[in-house]
Order: sequence, then structure tokens, then C-alpha cells
Amino acid sequence: MLQIHKFFTAAKPKFWLSLSLTFGFIYALMALQKAFSGEYVVQDDARQHVFWMVRFIDPELFPNDLIADYFQSVAPAGYKAVYQLPALLGINPLVLNKFLPIFLGLITTAYCFGISMQLLPIPATALISTLLLNQNLWMKDDIVSATPRGFVYPIFLGFLYYLLQRNLLGMGIAIALLGLFYPQCVFIASFILILRLFRWQNWRPKLSPNRKDLILCLTGLGVAFLVLLPFALSSSQFGPTITASEARKLPEFLPGGRSNFFQRDLFKFIFTGYRSGMFPRSLFTPVTLLFGLLLPILVGFRSRFPLLKQLTNSSAILGQIVIASIAMFFAAHAVLFKLHLPSRYTGVTFRIVIAFASAIAISIILDKIWRWAIKRNAVGAGFT
Repeated sequence: MLQIHKFFTAAKPKFWLSLSLTFGFIYALMALQKAFSGEYVVQDDARQHVFWMVRFIDPELFPNDLIADYFQSVAPAGYKAVYQLPALLGINPLVLNKFLPIFLGLITTAYCFGISMQLLPIPATALISTLLLNQNLWMKDDIVSATPRGFVYPIFLGFLYYLLQRNLLGMGIAIALLGLFYPQCVFIASFILILRLFRWQNWRPKLSPNRKDLILCLTGLGVAFLVLLPFALSSSQFGPTITASEARKLPEFLPGGRSNFFQRDLFKFIFTGYRSGMFPRSLFTPVTLLFGLLLPILVGFRSRFPLLKQLTNSSAILGQIVIASIAMFFAAHAVLFKLHLPSRYTGVTFRIVIAFASAIAISIILDKIWRWAIKRNAVGAGFT
């Protein structure tokens, strides 16, 4: 029993990282098998966000097609470049779309492992983090779609990793990439940087004494401003964004509509609505992610759980992500549709936070059980 405990708590990150990447690759292969299960299989979101990209190979396709023109006009620049450059070599975007999830999944796994090691430096916990996040992501249509919301996971995790490392260049590049692939997360990243300028002492916020925090914040905000500026200055050929008052008059946005947004039930509208709600429907898929809800409770009994002593100050980033996400969620509701859909500001980040929180909670509980079993065996051996 003691040897098993040492095996899971000993620091051998290379082995555990390799194991994490192996599982991530297996999940990706399962998705790839589905992608090539038929000649005309195309992922659901790709039918909206990728189909028009065959124009990169044949510009004459979809002439006077307003739907193709619209999706081409709203596609983020970085996302378009990922498909356009290979298309210059003759690679069909619809074929590339089936292979990209492998790389997105592996990058996501690697950054997830690295972040977990900075929160709780136990490789087995990092493995659990990657398993939980991979299971959650591959059970839904984000990474597997290789659309902008598929790219946001590796990029946002990269931002968190370099931020915790205080790597100025890496963090700046990650924010720039967020702007090129998923601009909504630039606001969340900026909010996190501002929150990290403060430390709580005696229930009062005080400026961080670490000058590097200020440098990171100003640099990140500067990059965020530059990458978002083109969006603020540009206008769409399809007209301005629809307003909340206009949307309320259209059946498409009402219950039963094709783009159902508004709900008669206020609770559902704010918390569980597909486009308007704070919590993603599959947030706790698999159900082991429910362990994440126990973490705040376990932290409250720190003296009873020895593993909590190894929880680093970097773990505060989880709370900062939640605060930033909720703030932007309500900001999106306040200026409805101008900042896109409110659910865009919590759907990605809440999945990431709950995966880390669950892995830490599971590790704390298992460590406590192992210590109890070791102690019991030792006591039993003393009576034999």
C-alpha cells in the first residue's frame, strides 16, 4: 500500500505526461475513425464554418451564395489562415478539418498537464486533469469541429500556462492568437490580468507587490487592445449586429425558434439556456467532474487533508477565471449581442476550471484514503 502511494505521488512528470498524451491520442483516433466512416461525413459545425473554404481551392464555387458569403465574412483571420495556407498546396479544407482535432487535442492535453503541475505538483493529478478534460471535450462538438471554438482550448490553456510561468512573450502571443481565433476570450484574459494585480489581505484588496504582475498586465492589455482594434473599427457588409429589442420581435429568437435565445423562465434564461445561460449543459460530463464542487469544501478543512499543503498559490487562478468569466457573462447580457452570446464567456472556461478542480479534489480524497489505509495496516502489523 505504501509503495502504491509513493508511485502516485512521486514526481516523475515525463512518464505521466507521456501517459496523458497517449490517452489524448486515443480519444483523437476514435474521432478520426468516425470522421472517415463514410465518404460524405462532415462534422456538424464544419457544415457551417468550413464548407465555404473550398473557395480557397476553387474561387468560383458558391456564386452569389449569401450564406457562404456571410460565414466567410465572420470567420476570424487566424482561423481562415489555418485552412487557407494548406489549400494553396491543394489540401482540401474539408479533409484538413478531419485531421486538425488530433493536433488540437494533443496541444490541449500538454498545456493542461503543465498547468495542473503548477497548481498541485503531483503528476498523477495532472494525468487525472487531462483525462477529465479530454473526456468532457471529446464528448461534445468543440475540438472535434476544428472550428474557432475548437482552437480556443489549446490557445486559452496556453495563455494560462505562460501566465503562471510569468512568461511575457508566451503570454502575449497567446492573447494575440485568442484575438485571431476566438476574440471573446481576449476579454476574459484581460480581466484575469487585472484581477492578478490585487491580493486579498484581511478581506481587502491590495496591489500586488510583485512588479512583474504589473508588467504582465500592461503588456497583455496592450496586446489585447491591438488585436481587438480591427473589430472595433470594421463594419460588416451584412449590416450592424441585431439589437435585443429587434430580436425579441423575431420568432427565430423566441422559444421554439431556430436560434432560440429568449426564455419565459428567467432561471433557465440566465443559468441553463443554450445560448443565454451561464452553465453549459454538459459541464458535468462525465459525472466524475462533480468532484470539482467538493474542492472549496475540502480547502475549508485544510488541516485534515495533508495533500492540500502542496496546493500552490497559483491555484488562485481558478477563482480568477470564474470571476472574469461571470463578469463578462453579465456584461454580454447588459449589451446583448454586441459582445456575442453570453454563453460564450463561460462555456469554455467553466469546463477548464471544473476539470482542474475535480482532479485536485479526487487526488486529495484518494491521498486521504491511502494514508488511512497505510496507518491501519501499520497498526494491524503491530498486533501480529
